[in-house]
Amino acid sequence: MTELVLWHVPRSRSVRVLWLLEEIGCPYRLERLPAAASLEQALHPSQAPALQDGDVKMHETGAMTEWLCETRAPQLWRAPAAQGRIGWLDWLHFAETLLHLVAARDVPGGRARLQSALDLLADWLDGSEWLLSHFSGADCQMGYSVWMAAQVVPAQDRPALAAYLDRCLSRPAFQAQTQASWA
Repeated sequence: MTELVLWHVPRSRSVRVLWLLEEIGCPYRLERLPAAASLEQALHPSQAPALQDGDVKMHETGAMTEWLCETRAPQLWRAPAAQGRIGWLDWLHFAETLLHLVAARDVPGGRARLQSALDLLADWLDGSEWLLSHFSGADCQMGYSVWMAAQVVPAQDRPALAAYLDRCLSRPAFQAQTQASWA
């Protein structure tokens, strides 16, 4: 396998990919950038969030998650035509929607849309440990988004969501990425 390089800004969307890399357990090189890295810098493939895998370069965390699961962690992926594939894709990409709603919470109607999205997710998680039948790359995407949402909307108001967040935060790979990223 080629060397993986992740350009990362602490507490940014690249946390998702760093967490996933820790879950996979494959070697990678982490290039930390200052928290002040701009969106313009982030869109350049050598700035955060960015991933390089040999000749492959990308800057979207959802695409990175799909790529890494497909090429290195099939146990965290749902292959095309596999049972659960649509749910995996849907939750993987809904994680970005949730993060957008967190950012837009102060625009007119934004808080209501955020609350509605959190309710949808909480209803889905009620009685379920993970988004799908077992932990997957979609949980790395969504877990980060829920963590960010909990910074502005108390997760305790939705017990299933709070329990999901607790499970995400207690994963050894999440804790390892925290130490690698924020130390």
